Amino acid sequence: MSPEAKLAARAALQHGVVDRRQALECGVTKSTLQRWVADGRLEAVHAGVYRWAAAPATWQQQLVAACFACGPGAVVSHRAAAALWELLPSTDLVEVSVVRSSCPVPMGVVVHRSRDLVHGHTTVRHDLPVTNPLRTLVDLGAVESRWTVEDALDRGLVTRRFTVAAVEWMLFDVARPGRRGCGVLRKVLDERPLGTARPDGLLEPRMARLLRDHGFPPAAFQQPVPEARARLDFAYPEVRLGMEVDGYEFHGTPRAITADHERQRRLVAAGWTVIRFTWHDVVRRPGKVAADLRDVWAAIVPEVG
Repeated sequence: MSPEAKLAARAALQHGVVDRRQALECGVTKSTLQRWVADGRLEAVHAGVYRWAAAPATWQQQLVAACFACGPGAVVSHRAAAALWELLPSTDLVEVSVVRSSCPVPMGVVVHRSRDLVHGHTTVRHDLPVTNPLRTLVDLGAVESRWTVEDALDRGLVTRRFTVAAVEWMLFDVARPGRRGCGVLRKVLDERPLGTARPDGLLEPRMARLLRDHGFPPAAFQQPVPEARARLDFAYPEVRLGMEVDGYEFHGTPRAITADHERQRRLVAAGWTVIRFTWHDVVRRPGKVAADLRDVWAAIVPEVG
């Protein structure tokens, strides 16, 4: 296999990116490397880092190039890692962590220097070196708001990236005075409305946060109602008030709608008041949801309302 074919094969495993060391290992001389850059076969991304011109330009390619440019041990981290693990919807940030006290800071790259980044905190995802989901969640608390971290935690629980117990373990493992990110994540865990429960989807934790943020007492989550052969998303059993949050993916088909109506009739027959909210209600109109719930509560328990 020719040096060019060897280097192309290496690049194919790295989102089209290679560095000078790899080129030399494949038998490409320095003068040949310079010629390929000059004739456009390779494009310089950072000092000593190149992209194969025929490869499509992607965000993942930028991440690989940044890790190469920052040197051995560099891994994708923080918001970029959260996006790779689908803990954040998306980002175009190129963000990496290194363990060295000093390293190059390539243009357009956010570089974090870490004293506690160990091999056990890293892995590979989509052919990229990256912090694992637990470490990523801690790091996210250093650069994002509590609300973003709370949402990332729920996304990770829904997709089974981790459990609350595992997050607690990671927090214990890295916590130390002045360690950024730990305080935010600790607050999120301590004040999580659903406790250690794993939700079925993102709408349930958002409803739980809505109740907390608007001053409602904690509601029972996934409350069984045996006499109605049903389970309520949220409930105040002492006043027989239930709340259902309907995401379209679970409740939008004709069969699901029919089943929901039948269950609603059984709950009403069993003496429950059930109020339903959609994704749009909870996410886009939380104040209206809170007002409607207060009105229903007041009608059921006038002296409290």
